[in-house]
Amino acid sequence: MRFFDCNACYGIFDVPPAQYAATPEELLAEMDWCGVDEALVTCAAQRADSPLVGNELVVAETKGHPRLHPAWVILPPQTGELGESVDAFLAAMRRAGVKALWAFPARNKYLLSATTFGPLFEALIERSIPLFLPLTEAVPGLSGHAAYHFGWQLIDTLLAQFPRLTLVAAEQHVWGEDRYFRPLVERYRNFYLDISTYEQGRGLEDFCRKYGPERLLFGTHYPEVPMGGPVLNVLNADIPEADKELIAGGNLARLLEEAKP
Repeated sequence: MRFFDCNACYGIFDVPPAQYAATPEELLAEMDWCGVDEALVTCAAQRADSPLVGNELVVAETKGHPRLHPAWVILPPQTGELGESVDAFLAAMRRAGVKALWAFPARNKYLLSATTFGPLFEALIERSIPLFLPLTEAVPGLSGHAAYHFGWQLIDTLLAQFPRLTLVAAEQHVWGEDRYFRPLVERYRNFYLDISTYEQGRGLEDFCRKYGPERLLFGTHYPEVPMGGPVLNVLNADIPEADKELIAGGNLARLLEEAKP
């Protein structure tokens, strides 16, 4: 079975986790240890420092490692930080081989909305480029259940504005948040779930029975979460082998293949 991680990060944070990969080489070693074949990756600089610096770093540092696929972090187009125009940004993505984006609106202090990102998100829809959004990135200063609640509200609002956007809800609460996400799954056909921290008892089984496996993406949320746990969650799920293969890597591979920056 091919495991393709949708959510892995390397680099050194200000307060690093107990175990982390400082370099792409160390990340690959951890992937080998846990049986993960490929990964869509960000680096610590993108999340904890400057997205602009980090975007350049993740491309340069993963070059020559075909198992690692760099993702970029977005900023508001109005500040000029992403380039002169949306078209210029997309051209830069093509040159860099980047096919997925992340948004951290709370950390980077912007509104994730049509007002800020309308032209960019319309371009993402046209080109089938997926956008990943961590659930705790909705409102600065919130933590715990309040952060997740407002994160789901943000996703609901964003999908109402852009119903065809390929959006991945990442890093949900470990206890399972089906009451939040199932209505979104039923309404928006391009809405996906990173299951790196989805640990609801028999949650995968029930979801696949009702909706099928196509909307679930295997992720590890490494290094915040040990990489082996999410692997075991998929391997031990009581679902058909074909469903496991889609969740483990097939769904993400399809999304990246369809993305045309």
